[in-house]
Amino acid sequence: MRRRLIVSTGLIAVAAVLILGIPLGIVEARRARTEATQRLEREADEVAAAVDDRVEAHRPIPPALVARHVRGGHHAVVVTPDGARIDAGPRIRGEALSQRSGASQRATIVVSEPREDVDHRVIGVWLLIAALGAAGVAAATGLAAVQARRLVRPLDAMAVTSRRLGEGDFSARAGRFGIPEVDVVAEALDASAERIAGMVAREREFSGNVSHQLRTPLTALRLRLEEVAALDDPGERRAEAELALAEADRLDATIGALLAHARSPDDQRVADLDLDAVVDEHVQRWGRVFREAGRPLRVDLDLGGRRVRSSAAATGQVLDVLLENALRHGDGAVQVTTSAGDGRACLAVADEGPGIPPSGVDIFERGTSRLDGSGIGLHLARALARAYAGQLVLAQPSPPRFELRLRMADDA
Repeated sequence: MRRRLIVSTGLIAVAAVLILGIPLGIVEARRARTEATQRLEREADEVAAAVDDRVEAHRPIPPALVARHVRGGHHAVVVTPDGARIDAGPRIRGEALSQRSGASQRATIVVSEPREDVDHRVIGVWLLIAALGAAGVAAATGLAAVQARRLVRPLDAMAVTSRRLGEGDFSARAGRFGIPEVDVVAEALDASAERIAGMVAREREFSGNVSHQLRTPLTALRLRLEEVAALDDPGERRAEAELALAEADRLDATIGALLAHARSPDDQRVADLDLDAVVDEHVQRWGRVFREAGRPLRVDLDLGGRRVRSSAAATGQVLDVLLENALRHGDGAVQVTTSAGDGRACLAVADEGPGIPPSGVDIFERGTSRLDGSGIGLHLARALARAYAGQLVLAQPSPPRFELRLRMADDA
């Protein structure tokens, strides 16, 4: 592109020089010849003025008198009425340019100069025009090179940015270059990079969230299936199979909630729900896991059927994260409570473990983990709470107490 811009600009400059320079050269060449003719005529008139009195008085005309009025290299001829001829100046060899005086009334006076002198002046005019034209073309080409560099540099930068994006570096940005048309393209490229980065980040987060959040329902489903396989009574087997199907439904709901959050984490729909019912359902599923771990799981539901604004699937996911966190990292009995106050409902999960030591690290940040944790659960729980009009906080670090705060439906 740079070469094309330079070549096209150079060709345009050459065309402009030819279009303007050739007519200008023709005009200047004619002007040079006209000036030469007029100069010879003036010389002839000067000679006529000097010799007319002598011609009228029939006095001799000395050649020196004529030569004083003729420029060096020019030749003058004076022919008197009686036929006398007086020559002054060197004789001209080759072609000559001659002009007769129109002021003399009695004598014929002709002044000549070599035509090559006029031709030299014409050639000088053409050389001057050619030199100026070449300088103009060179200047135009130089400016075209500068402009091409200014235009191509942003395109090269955007090509590098596109290449980095293609290689997976979504932090690459084209920037701005001070050229409105190019900046529009750069802005669109940067916006696309941000959207791609967001999509890839959500996809990666979804993959991590799925691997983390599906572990617990898959474990529960496996336990149910093992229980079904060990039972001989058809009624008990059917009951356990129904519970296994319920775990499969919970697994499906979990996947749906995670997909919804991954597709649009900042635009989720909330609805009225019975928080006590959601808590009771999930606690029952966790009851067997806690019993097998030898950990008491206590529940105190105090909303009395009052409804909150959130998503049942997201709220259940947050509760699952908090219960799993208490089971894996906590100690002693685990207490799950619901309460209301100041227009808000509170779902709290606490245990009797040592809690979280003050380290200045935000445990809700992705990748932050205690012991053998993945560093995903609490981050996902807080993201889900925020997406569905809630707030997850560490109300007490030791012994640990987490609270999910939601708006009451009648105060929303």
